[in-house]
Amino acid sequence: MNQPSSRQLNEAYLDSESELRQLKKTNQSIETAYSTFQHMQTKEKELWGKLHQLSRGTEAERSITRECDQLEEEQQFFNRTLGSGEEALEQLIRKKTAQRNQLEEDFLKARKAENECQESTTKN
Repeated sequence: MNQPSSRQLNEAYLDSESELRQLKKTNQSIETAYSTFQHMQTKEKELWGKLHQLSRGTEAERSITRECDQLEEEQQFFNRTLGSGEEALEQLIRKKTAQRNQLEEDFLKARKAENECQESTTKN
């Protein structure tokens, strides 16, 4: 069975590096979106809280209380879902990082072997 050449390994390494960069960008985008979402959640919660205070003793109080409870449930669901997705993405990044590191190591070994072979051919 033929071993991949250093050129093939280098191409695979560069592809892996590019894919890893893209995954990290995706992760950063998710973190930014999550931060923005949390900020908006806080603002929405504050508004509903103010409405709740203003509605005390009125017929609207129950409706606003339900809305606040529903908002809390939606936030918890979103946070659980996002946390699960983030963990899966982080695992994928760790896996791809390990693959990239292995490709780099294999590339260096192949390059060394090719250089040694070239040197021995040149000496003869």
